[in-house]
Amino acid sequence: MRVPLLGEDPDIRFHENARDLAVQYTRRYGERVIRDAVAAARAREHPIVLKQDVQYAAQRLKRSGRSRRNVFLQFLGAGLLGVFVQGFTAEMLGGAPSPWTAVVYVVIGFVGIFSVFWSLIR
Repeated sequence: MRVPLLGEDPDIRFHENARDLAVQYTRRYGERVIRDAVAAARAREHPIVLKQDVQYAAQRLKRSGRSRRNVFLQFLGAGLLGVFVQGFTAEMLGGAPSPWTAVVYVVIGFVGIFSVFWSLIR
């Protein structure tokens, strides 16, 4: 007997491969939520996983996805790092390097590194 998926519409059928993939994704995400909830309970040194632990795990899973802001920060940071590497190298290998220009390139490099790392930790 085929068990219906949660929220499955009885008027629309799943192709068997699509159904298997949906079950696989559901198990994978469910296992992550359970694992993170157990880790949260262990961090509190509590032998029981509470509702708040499961909510925390679900929020953490939701935040771990790639948002447009994170992709934009990575793109911006990578561009700024490219400007830093190219500009700083050209400035230092040129005739008489200007200290202020070098400082501007270093600041651009730090902003690029910061934006890339900020997008990765969020």
